[in-house]
Amino acid sequence: GFFFEENLNIGSKLDWQIINLPVIRDFSENFYITFLNYDSYNHRHSPLYLIFLSSFSKIGINFDFIRFIHLNICLVLIYIFFKCLDLKFKNIDKNILFLISISILLSPTFRSLAIWPDTRIIGLIFFTFSVYEFLKFDEKNDVKNFYKTIILLIAASYISPNFSVFIIFYFLYFFKKVDTKHILIISALGLISSIPA
Repeated sequence: GFFFEENLNIGSKLDWQIINLPVIRDFSENFYITFLNYDSYNHRHSPLYLIFLSSFSKIGINFDFIRFIHLNICLVLIYIFFKCLDLKFKNIDKNILFLISISILLSPTFRSLAIWPDTRIIGLIFFTFSVYEFLKFDEKNDVKNFYKTIILLIAASYISPNFSVFIIFYFLYFFKKVDTKHILIISALGLISSIPA
């Protein structure tokens, strides 16, 4: 799909060429001016991941290779999804769970957003990491997993704001299970981290 420039959901290639690529190019050429004028690009997502991709361009890596790097980063989603399934469904054969996890490769949206770099898929990876930590908390009731869950959700929301709505579910769940002191600490962290956004 990568070599044939597959674009199954139609919009991903255009988003890359018209919306993401100019921002990445500008960040690599003049970070400060691009950062200060980011609103003028009419990009609805955080510039964080685009800044990350621009760092490859800045050191001379061409945009097709940046796309290839992004494609390989996206494959992490399959592994994390498998780990979530394995944690939640311990009695099911791991081979079946593996087949379910690689079924992500059949998704036209996943394929398109992996081939044509976009922040949504990276946000989804962080969100899936967050779900994994949530499942670990559900199993062990370890406060470290509570912190990891929320911090990973904050990272997912920073990269792609779509995931911020899940904080409601998490807080309703954790409010009953975690000491108020930890809820207050993570709330303060959430407020502080939202200031730059």
